[in-house]
Amino acid sequence: MPEPTTPEPVPAELRTLAAEADALAERTAEMAARLEAADDGHLQRLARPMNKATHDLADYTTEIARTAAYLTRVRVARDPHLCDVPWGICPVHGVTLHSLGDRAWCTATGCDNSWDYDRLHTPCAEPAAAIATDRDGVTGSLCSAHASDAERRLDGCSIEYLDHRATNA
Repeated sequence: MPEPTTPEPVPAELRTLAAEADALAERTAEMAARLEAADDGHLQRLARPMNKATHDLADYTTEIARTAAYLTRVRVARDPHLCDVPWGICPVHGVTLHSLGDRAWCTATGCDNSWDYDRLHTPCAEPAAAIATDRDGVTGSLCSAHASDAERRLDGCSIEYLDHRATNA
């Protein structure tokens, strides 16, 4: 496994961990097969918990790989040229996302936008298109969809678009 260079794990560390869990699942499956092939019924019965362990390890491998993918998205979202908002948005329709499990989709009528990850609960990775300033003077970079939503919902918020063509109508 790579040596940690930051206090938080990096996606490569999680992918390595997933590969190690996958290798362990393969070895566990081999042991289960050997137990099933035994002539002794007592040994054959021991194959059941080994098969369950194999299945559980496969589930863990999937979860670790999924976490690595989400971690990649979170780290990408830290790019200063991207939107600062810690949740996703439909880039066309704004705050219209719904999610279930590892899927998200826009609920606006006629919109076919969908994503194979939980975009709603993942930091926005759309390009920054505006600077928002709240009534206390706190600023942040927003994509055009989040900026449009902030203009509509937040009292005392001013939006300065970086490019006037970026407004989200």
